[in-house]
Amino acid sequence: MDLFLPSSTAGITDEQVLARSRQQIVSLMQRFRFIRQCIKCSAKNLLRVDEVFLKAQQAVLYPFTPLYDLDIGQLSDDGKRAFTRIFRMYDRDHDGLLSHAELDRFQHETFHVPVYERDLTGWKKVVSRNNPNEEVVREGKFTVAGFLAIFDVFISQNRLDVPWQALRKFGYDDNLVLRVPARIRLGEDIEESDQNQANQSPGQRWSLTPGARRYLTDLFHQFDSDHDGILSREDLNNIFSVVSDPALPLWHPLRAHEEFDSCFSLPIMPSSPEGSPTSSTSESSPLNMSQSLSASGLTIVSGESFPSVDISAVSGSYTNVTSKKLSYLEWMGLWHAVSAISPALTRAELFRLGHIEDSKRSSKSRRGKKKTSVVPSLDSLLPSREIRALLLGSPGSGKTALLNALACHSHEPLATTKTRSPRTSSTFVKLKRKYGQGKKGDRPDEVFVAHLIVTEVPEASAETQAQRGKALSEILNGGGCDVVILAFDSTNSASLAYAKHLESSLLTDSMARVYVGTKSDQCGPTEDKDVEDDDEWQPATVIDAAAIHCRELDLEPPLITSASESMLSADGDLGEFHRQKAKEHIVRCVLIESGVDPLRSKPHEEQKRQEAAKRRNRKIMWFGVGVGVAVAVVGYLITGATAGRGAKAEGRGRTRSLNWFRNLFFLGSAPASDGTSTQVAE
Repeated sequence: MDLFLPSSTAGITDEQVLARSRQQIVSLMQRFRFIRQCIKCSAKNLLRVDEVFLKAQQAVLYPFTPLYDLDIGQLSDDGKRAFTRIFRMYDRDHDGLLSHAELDRFQHETFHVPVYERDLTGWKKVVSRNNPNEEVVREGKFTVAGFLAIFDVFISQNRLDVPWQALRKFGYDDNLVLRVPARIRLGEDIEESDQNQANQSPGQRWSLTPGARRYLTDLFHQFDSDHDGILSREDLNNIFSVVSDPALPLWHPLRAHEEFDSCFSLPIMPSSPEGSPTSSTSESSPLNMSQSLSASGLTIVSGESFPSVDISAVSGSYTNVTSKKLSYLEWMGLWHAVSAISPALTRAELFRLGHIEDSKRSSKSRRGKKKTSVVPSLDSLLPSREIRALLLGSPGSGKTALLNALACHSHEPLATTKTRSPRTSSTFVKLKRKYGQGKKGDRPDEVFVAHLIVTEVPEASAETQAQRGKALSEILNGGGCDVVILAFDSTNSASLAYAKHLESSLLTDSMARVYVGTKSDQCGPTEDKDVEDDDEWQPATVIDAAAIHCRELDLEPPLITSASESMLSADGDLGEFHRQKAKEHIVRCVLIESGVDPLRSKPHEEQKRQEAAKRRNRKIMWFGVGVGVAVAVVGYLITGATAGRGAKAEGRGRTRSLNWFRNLFFLGSAPASDGTSTQVAE
């Protein structure tokens, strides 16, 4: 700190006056903490004028306020959030520590200079001396607190250029707001001016890359504090602490209603056991209205005509209600769900968490596994795949209750309200691949996980019907859907007719579909008839009519279920059994893998496959005939030419060539075992 230092041109005239001036300056700086330096200068005598302009330039280029909190004498919350994210980007083994190699990589990529061992030892001594009450070094490596302490030292020495160089290297602006590059949102190298086109069309298919899945897996195990395979609320808060306010998951309603506002659907977050289900919350309820106002920063002022509403209290309770402990498969399922809704927002969120997709590194990592310190769980070692489904049906057909029961979003799935906009939910099912006898003996059955991403599409209003119909066409034709679930009320024939209308108007023969009959507990007993053997049998119930329709299209019979406590919502193993069977039925309509028995889900698919096989066999047969004729002609010509160059007569040579040709087609004479010729009857 420079306070009126004497120079060669200006000598000290009065020490008491100088001391009094310094005391006034010090008291002024203590009163106004934003004053960092005082320089004695003179424009008349050109005393240190260049230094004044240099400091002014540095104050503009490297602002102090957003980086440091003068009231508490520490890095600001935004500064801690930014440097913690940078720490995660270089913590490649996900042990919560920066080793010498990881710190050297950060130093080289940011400042283009290496880190020597003597410098590393000196930094450890400095940060340990300045922070005696914090664990800044563990096992000879820097913790997050130690990494933050390094930049705190630079700031205390007025070396603001060092932290700002690092922050701007990683995309932070002067207000410490992280700018997500457009190439990250769009998944390709484009200009920044195209960033407004980041929200892709709903029909554009994108899934989590192998690198993203590995990063999310390592993140789960790193922040699983008690190593029980479950992420608690505190663990989730720690993971998303590097995200700007509100520091909540992307699928949380307080963020989802704003982030996914322009998308086709909204994600449904699993609710906690003690809270009300989020999926059954009406969009016009006071709860949703309050959270929207809270997210937008508006305040409701009570008056004579308006009730008083405490936004913070409602939002806080809503946060507690919707925060649920997540298992590994639920954690990955939610990421699959948001990636199905908006690939751009998912890539941006992964970027905010510290994941940088590197195609070269991803291709190399396939050959050799990356060393990591986290202990993987059994579920994370299972192979998995993603299946996307659209849930369609008439109003009141039980779509919402079915989705809630399958995904366990609510303890009372039947207590639902009318869904007004599409919503996406995630669930999973474990299946077995059954292998038979192989070359090395019997292969054991392999368990794999299928993440089922279901988007419920309610009836659109007159204003949004055309827009939603266009989006549905893009999803179905653009590969954004693997199977369509056509739900119908088992007690209402009009509901089945509506499902058939949706099938004929929206689906093509190449799209997989499955019929699901809901509210089966309200149906009476049905006759146990084999509809395939009795063509004159007439349907007596809605389920019978659906079975006949599926038989005509060569589809699997409809899945008959109910969201009541007698089936999907039953307690204990009974409910889990019914949910497992229902989800397995839907998944098997899509899977075409060895060891898994697929179900018929496309109209007349087996018949078309047989006809295609017959056409292929005909082509192969005619190709074989053509090749045989060509070989015969070429052999005839070669044999005739060879015989003509022999010592025998030309006539005998021709006879031999003709005998070879006849023998090829079993015509003429065939040589006997004693060397004589035997005439073969034509």
